[in-house]
Amino acid sequence: MLECLPHLEKFIREGRYVADGASASCFSALFLREVKAGETLRVEDLYPQPDARRVYDRPLDLLLGGWPTPLLKVGEAPREAWAKLEWYNPFSRSIKDRTTYALVRSVEGDRLVEVSSGNVAIALGVLGILLGKKVKIYLPSAAKYVEPVLDVLGVEHEVLDVTMTIEALEHIKGDVAKGAVHTNQFENDANFFMHIRTAVEIDWQLSSRGIKPSYVIAGAGTSGHSAALGFYFGAKYGARLVAVQPSDWIPGLRRTESGMKWIKYVPAEVVDVSFEQALEGIKTLARRYGLLAGLSSGAVYFEYLRRRSEGVYLMVFPDDIYKYLDLLKYK
Repeated sequence: MLECLPHLEKFIREGRYVADGASASCFSALFLREVKAGETLRVEDLYPQPDARRVYDRPLDLLLGGWPTPLLKVGEAPREAWAKLEWYNPFSRSIKDRTTYALVRSVEGDRLVEVSSGNVAIALGVLGILLGKKVKIYLPSAAKYVEPVLDVLGVEHEVLDVTMTIEALEHIKGDVAKGAVHTNQFENDANFFMHIRTAVEIDWQLSSRGIKPSYVIAGAGTSGHSAALGFYFGAKYGARLVAVQPSDWIPGLRRTESGMKWIKYVPAEVVDVSFEQALEGIKTLARRYGLLAGLSSGAVYFEYLRRRSEGVYLMVFPDDIYKYLDLLKYK
């Protein structure tokens, strides 16, 4: 992965790149197809090509043909802010539809196993159905709220007596020994590459308004999307990444010291946000803009609210509120 970063950085800055033997595999991961040495690659080849009438022949096109997801202005100058609303992805109603699609594309085998705190579980369950793969999910105890969805989908799953997703990794070894393939959202570089594509999509949207972000605020979970967006917008515009981690517990987020692969590749300011502060962010978004955002989205927005530096802020709102209603009714 590290050997790919200089090639990606040049591609991002210049908008084109002629692949060679050293970079072809890196760009194959980015373009989701085989790239051969000598091929000229252009950033615009990664732009979405939406169907304006939104009529689709197969369920998978709801995802692939549904991009871009909306980008909404949620803050005025001198601290202008734009939010990427990732709950418009169709399957898990989250950014993890993108991640999981890339993970599944990157591995071989018809039996897949993963550990998830929620959104990857749903996305992998749906993609397993659509792509004809058998899926098994291990959930930490805190992710029991997605069990009803997995039951509806008929996805095999097991809730473990552990708190964090990464603590559940030990439990997949038996499945792997029996021939299942671990899609591995925590280590599979397909995660990072997919969100370089997400960054290209956002940049394409912002360019329609002549906007260049100064800051990227994103939640740290696997660090796939936060690191990729920080890398892309840092390379292109010198934007600074602000990575949000939980001071206590927020679904979908974890602390960087628990072990994150891609955040190490990007200069980042890591900040703490609590569950109560994330809830404050949710309420502010709802009461100002009518957006029913999820807890990690609320955490990201709370961090924006307390920042004082002028500039253009780009935020990613990973999912919406509906999975978390049982958690919120006690608060």
